[in-house]
Amino acid sequence: MKNRLTFPSSPLIIMLGLALVSGTSDSWGEDSRPSQPPPALSVYLPDYRVKSGDVVPQLYGTTHLVLFSAKPNLDGSVDFSRITPELLAFGQKARADGLVKVTFCVGGWGRGEEFKTAVSNETTRARFVADLVAFCATHDLDGVDIDWEFPKGDQEHADFAEFLSALSSKLHADGRLLTAALGYSRPLPTECWDYLDQVNLMSYQPWSVTDYEPWLRESIVRFLDAGLPPEKLLLGVGFYAKEKAGERRAVSWKNLVDPNSAGLPSSEYGFWPVGTDACDLRIQLVKEYGLGGIMVWDYGHDSGVPETSLLRHLSNGLQTPVDASPR
Repeated sequence: MKNRLTFPSSPLIIMLGLALVSGTSDSWGEDSRPSQPPPALSVYLPDYRVKSGDVVPQLYGTTHLVLFSAKPNLDGSVDFSRITPELLAFGQKARADGLVKVTFCVGGWGRGEEFKTAVSNETTRARFVADLVAFCATHDLDGVDIDWEFPKGDQEHADFAEFLSALSSKLHADGRLLTAALGYSRPLPTECWDYLDQVNLMSYQPWSVTDYEPWLRESIVRFLDAGLPPEKLLLGVGFYAKEKAGERRAVSWKNLVDPNSAGLPSSEYGFWPVGTDACDLRIQLVKEYGLGGIMVWDYGHDSGVPETSLLRHLSNGLQTPVDASPR
């Protein structure tokens, strides 16, 4: 699918602060809600975006805001220092102004060894679970998102399942959510789907294939065939272009639509697509397969301008009903 870039006719204005819009045509209003629950639009917000003021000013129909991220330690304790007061304040403002559930993420790239050790025995698992549940309660958050990149082999998957079982029991007893960001190549053991409320599929860009849409479809089918209920699967999209090989450079969408930007740098490898076409493909697949919605990495890559906001484009697209049956 050819990618479409839409450039604004007026200068890009990046608005800073916490002016979160509710009750607009871009939000789920009482009169416009369908009889069935709308697809979820879950968006990650890293702490460094808020710290630098590099955040979009509007929620545009976001249903879940994921604060990123806490860090697991080898002994099962959790370092929450990156879930800063500013990040928590942003989340609290978002929830107060709109129909948004605010969760926090633990994990991320480069923290696999800590996860592996922390979930490997009953003692460290129990401490891990207790720390996460206590943080939720202390800050009145709506749940926890788990981002282990990536469990390998049967034993690590079994340990992960034990951890998710224990954590879900505690969170669900309090009416809170448990979600997980997963890679597209290997689903979790089937029993994990009972523990998770949502699976955020990190289907941003493939590493080695050249045909984009079939790769996305194969990723979806792989998880559905593994027993994941389609309504729990959120299809991921990155708000940035990524070089297909070489240095794997990334360019934010907001920079691509900035009239003062030179656009994508030259590359002999080309870039995986970003833009309305990449979003439209995922909207189409969500409706076609009956999926739970779309997940975005991350807020700070969006333009912050209504005319070019990909978040707004996704929200509007997900709200448009179509006649499509899951395959």
